[in-house]
Amino acid sequence: MNEMNEQLLAQVEEMASLMLAKEDIAIILDIPRDDFLHRLLDQDGDTYKRFQTGRMKTIAQVRKSIFELASNGSSPAQTEAMKLIRDAQMMDI
Repeated sequence: MNEMNEQLLAQVEEMASLMLAKEDIAIILDIPRDDFLHRLLDQDGDTYKRFQTGRMKTIAQVRKSIFELASNGSSPAQTEAMKLIRDAQMMDI
């Protein structure tokens, strides 16, 4: 397997931030599916890190929006925020 260049890694991160499926990213970037999936198994590798960074940035943005809406009085957002808080507390135990 050849190393992926910075431009390709940036595209992986961007597409992961859009919550595209792994297989879809491989198709769009014209990377052999098995090669791409194998790269994502290596948790110390750049491909895995950039994929996870893309996903986590979007999750963080959505959560930030939920907490902002909750702070502004949105009852559904407050319910979701409390669920996120409880889930975070359970993970910290």
